[in-house]
Amino acid sequence: MREYRIVFIRTGPAEDVPAETQQEAFQGHFTNMTRMAEEGDLLIAGPYMPPNPDPMHRGLWIFNTDSDEKALELAATDPPGKLGIFVFESVPLVTDEALDQCARLEKEAEALRLADPDIPDEWVGQSYRIATIASDRDDAPERIDGVVILAKLRGVEDNPETDGLDHHFVVLDAQDDETARDILSNAGCNADQWTLHGWYSTPTLTQLPELRD
Repeated sequence: MREYRIVFIRTGPAEDVPAETQQEAFQGHFTNMTRMAEEGDLLIAGPYMPPNPDPMHRGLWIFNTDSDEKALELAATDPPGKLGIFVFESVPLVTDEALDQCARLEKEAEALRLADPDIPDEWVGQSYRIATIASDRDDAPERIDGVVILAKLRGVEDNPETDGLDHHFVVLDAQDDETARDILSNAGCNADQWTLHGWYSTPTLTQLPELRD
């Protein structure tokens, strides 16, 4: 098992930021993420999509560090964050998934796109469902097809993401709630008790289960 830091991106207090300033900031947001990934700090990123049980949720990052200080230091380089458009919450994420291989998988996928004329060069992401539940309410799912990432969030006091309780954090290869709950049920969980979040990220995450063998 290894500990990383997941940083939840939430809506910040900034109001009345001029549209031009916002546009420049969000261009910098993506440029900055590319830099952090190239430097080996940012492993996984993606925005939330419907369903989004918490309207303040905007997205998440998973950083290659076990330090809240380092994770928040990295998050603080984000241009929209500097303007107060975003605020950040760092939570320990514990897993035995090979998250440190995500950069390699992404580079291999990019090389394949650029080398194959039948594959569009432009990066295209895919939809997932993130399933969460306090770990005292249900067991972690079994590792079956459709379970992409199996991890646990450490409870952090006074934190809106965990409220002091450990949570199962599971990424499912599902584009709708019905498929997500089917996967959870087949994996031995009480699917109706889990909270589902829509999320968008790289398709290469679906290769992570192959690295468990």
